[in-house]
Amino acid sequence: MIIQPKSLIIAAFLAATPISVGAIAALTGIAAAPAEAVDVIGFDRKWLLSVDEARAVIADGAIVLDARNAALRAQAPIRNAGILSAADLAGSDAEVTDRLRNLGVNRGEPVIVLGDPAHGLGEDAALVLALRSLGHQRIAMVDGGLPALLAAGLPTVQAPFGLGNFEIAHDDSWSLDATRASARDFQLVESDLSPELLTPDGRIKSADQIAAILAAKGIDRDTRIATAGDRSAWLATVLLDQGYDARQVVGAPEALTAAN
Repeated sequence: MIIQPKSLIIAAFLAATPISVGAIAALTGIAAAPAEAVDVIGFDRKWLLSVDEARAVIADGAIVLDARNAALRAQAPIRNAGILSAADLAGSDAEVTDRLRNLGVNRGEPVIVLGDPAHGLGEDAALVLALRSLGHQRIAMVDGGLPALLAAGLPTVQAPFGLGNFEIAHDDSWSLDATRASARDFQLVESDLSPELLTPDGRIKSADQIAAILAAKGIDRDTRIATAGDRSAWLATVLLDQGYDARQVVGAPEALTAAN
């Protein structure tokens, strides 16, 4: 029996087995830059993919969701990408399930969310965080967003193979209800910090640079972080990807501010 490359990759994802970009590149024919080939895609701990990782996963047939606003989509449309924002996930579980299935979203199969950090910082992260909270644990955004992918060569986005089979399984591990939580356990970080974590071209700064920025604010790996503000989802997503214990504040953060 001949096993197709895609079957090998899908099997690895369904088994929650990390697979190297180099392995994906070899199976799909998408070359990864040598410096990036040692990266490992493990969606349980990775919320932000490098351009090479994203290109390989997209080339393998991952669902692509475009979280950019209408004006940006009109300027640079992505053929076969689903259009979705975090706001579109309001509604009953049944309505949201139908919406995601109609976009071809499957449980356990990778989803790549595209944004444009230079013109809409946080749109992609808000969708990633929202879908993680609905139980999809194989979803990530791209470092530098769509502009970075276009510069490297965006692979052909494949159309979904019919309806998806996604099922909602609510997970509030990454949110913090400000009206109930004890603020003494968390350090409130306003999302105004977000631009400090970006390079001029919209990429995330290095782990060491981010650690230094946070350390200057009294934050280390043992700090429990609550993010608040307009870009709180983006900040929480980046910090989670960096391995910090972060939560997005849901609701008015005044209770946290008062206690801090």
